[in-house]
Order: sequence, then C-alpha cells, then structure tokens
Amino acid sequence: MATTDPADVLIRAFQATSFGVMITDAEATILAVNDAFTQVTGWAREEVVGQSPRILSSGRQDADFYEAMWASLKAEGHWQGQVWNRRKGGAVFPEHLTIDAMRDDDGTVAHYVGIFSSMAERRQCEASVRDLAFGDPVTGLPNRELCADRLERAVALARRRVGQMAVQLIDLDAFRKVNDTLGHDCGDLVLKAAGERLRACLRECDTIGRWGGDEFVVILPTVDGAAGVRKSGLRLLAALRRPFVLAGDEIKLSGSIGAAVYPADGDCAEDVLESAGHALQGVKKAGKGGFALHGDGDAENPVRRRA
Repeated sequence: MATTDPADVLIRAFQATSFGVMITDAEATILAVNDAFTQVTGWAREEVVGQSPRILSSGRQDADFYEAMWASLKAEGHWQGQVWNRRKGGAVFPEHLTIDAMRDDDGTVAHYVGIFSSMAERRQCEASVRDLAFGDPVTGLPNRELCADRLERAVALARRRVGQMAVQLIDLDAFRKVNDTLGHDCGDLVLKAAGERLRACLRECDTIGRWGGDEFVVILPTVDGAAGVRKSGLRLLAALRRPFVLAGDEIKLSGSIGAAVYPADGDCAEDVLESAGHALQGVKKAGKGGFALHGDGDAENPVRRRA
C-alpha cells in the first residue's frame, strides 16, 4: 500500500529523482546525497557525507568563479550555471548546477540544496527536442521548416561564393491511390521508403526533406550548371520507378520533378523555390512522370526527360 506520510513521500522523491541532489548545512558540509548523485559521480553516500563539496572540484573553475557564486547565493539565495566537476575515478565532466538556500523562519540560512544534471544528457535531450521540432515524423527526414532554413543558407552561401545552387521539387504521382487502396499506414511506409531511396541518390552535402503530403524537396548547395541538376533529377526519377515491396505486394510509383537554379532562376530562396514549383506544374500538366528544369522551354510545355 502506498504511503501517504508527507515526510516519507519527500524522502522517496529525493531518492527517485533522476537529477543528482546534494544537501549541505549553512557551512557547506554535505549532509545527504541521493542515488543519482552516487551514480553520476561514483562517490558513495558514506564517502561524501561530512565532507565539503570541494571533494568534487575539478580545478577548472578559479577563485573568482566561486566568489561570484557565493555572492549570488548570499544576495539572492539562488545560483545556477555550468560547472566542471570530478568523478571519484578522476574523470571530469560538465554539469548544469542549481543551488538554492533554505532559510529558517527567522530568515537565517539553514541549508543549501544543489541539484545537477549531466550536460551530456541535457544536450542529448535538447537534440531530441530539435529532432521533434524539425524532423518529419513519418519519414524521419527534415521537415518543411528545417528545409526552408537550409534553403536560405544554401542561397546565402552560393551568393558569397558567386556560385550556383539548385532546388528540386518532387511529387509522387498518383500516391493518393496507395492511401485509398492500402490505407494510410501503408502509405506512410511508402513515403518513408521513398525518402530513403531518394536520400541514397544524393551527396552527403545535399538535403532532402518532406515538403508536405507526398512532396519532397531536394537542396543541392553546389552544382555545375543545368546539366548536373538534370543528371541528378533523372537519377531520382529512376530510383522512384523501381517497385516498392511491402508485405509481399509490389507498389509501382513514378515521380514528377521540377527544378530551378540560383541565380539564373531567382535571386533569393523564395524566387528559386517558386521557379522550381512552376517547372513541376509544367511536368504535371504535360502528363507527369518526367523532369523539367525551369527555363528548359515554355513553362506550360516543359522539356520532359524520361529516366
């Protein structure tokens, strides 16, 4: 049966938290540490109780650092920041540390409570948050927001280098039939497989992301003119034409690609993307399943290249 005694609940919470916790008296003598503290630092509870927190000192912070820390604690009763500490075995590690003063009823400091988390874990968590914010949940590729940012950067880099870059918009032809006949779960698997297949056709420096629905975007930060862009596009089309096999079933798709080159087809990211969109619309109006580079011909009647 779960306990309802508040004191017992606090003790259990102290031990259960994944953050390292240290409690000292007003003179900064360690009174208690929790299990997470011992796991991160390697110091057993009985080895640190009665000691000064200096037992963890890495030597990387100078006297001015600690002087400023204690000045903040005395003036505000709170301090937080990054420190380097040392594990029992001698290895140093960065941690994010928060210290709060606990006062008696008369306002006198009675204890200090330090709570820390490993900076490595913190950075991993932040990276996970970024992945959730900028990664497409279906394909695992960069989402529209991240691709737009990378497109802006690629154009800015090409402008500084007085070079060229290109954008390709890829639409999966008749993809709606996959969702309608096999269901959205199967459709998501096809989107993921298509993204992986397209990614394998590109260079390490290139970006492929899901632009939305059944549309992908490819950003080529460096290109050698229209011929290189066209060669890349035809390679992507050929990859999409190979049947996708899911649960023993063959699913045949094709793609339509519209491409544009900076600076010939626009002097900013928005204009280049718009030019690629016009080229893609031209391919779709001409019957789908082909490639067009903006400027290949009349926007309403683009040159279509079969893979």
